[in-house]
Amino acid sequence: MIRHVVFASLGAGLLAATAVAQTSAPTPPSAAPNSATTAPATTAPAPVKTPETNLAGQGKWRSSKLIGVDIYGPDDKKVGDVTEVIVDKTGKVEMVTIGVGGFLGIGAKDVAVPFEQVSWSDQPIASPAPAPSASGSGSAGSGSMASPPAASAAPKAPAMYPDHGKITLTKDQLQTAPAVTYSGS
Repeated sequence: MIRHVVFASLGAGLLAATAVAQTSAPTPPSAAPNSATTAPATTAPAPVKTPETNLAGQGKWRSSKLIGVDIYGPDDKKVGDVTEVIVDKTGKVEMVTIGVGGFLGIGAKDVAVPFEQVSWSDQPIASPAPAPSASGSGSAGSGSMASPPAASAAPKAPAMYPDHGKITLTKDQLQTAPAVTYSGS
């Protein structure tokens, strides 16, 4: 029995040592002495290639961030959200699928809409201004209703995806449209 306890303790100690070794922070390569000695030798600044490394604010979107973006109809009412981005074999975006109907994903279906038919916007849809209250002091609820338009007017940092998309189809038209099917899945 003592032998089993000793082996179990030894095994647990080895596993813990392995876990600690994997989580320790590696030393950064820039701290090497060679890189510090070569830096002063080059006095001319190297050209910065930001378009290749930092795409924020460059008018480029991440397709993974398009998924979940709200889509509104012509009446500025939400009709669904993007569920997939469909590209052709050359990499050109052809369609987006919009999840419509259902509740919490149950009973919803995906409808394909050509990418060119979606008008993308970086600015939030302006919510209608709440009716002015009779009391001049205002309650906490009415104060919170008035703050979103002011927040939407504030400048935003460059996003890697649009705020929303707008299409000419209504929610009823999308619900009667045929659902997308994926062959081979």
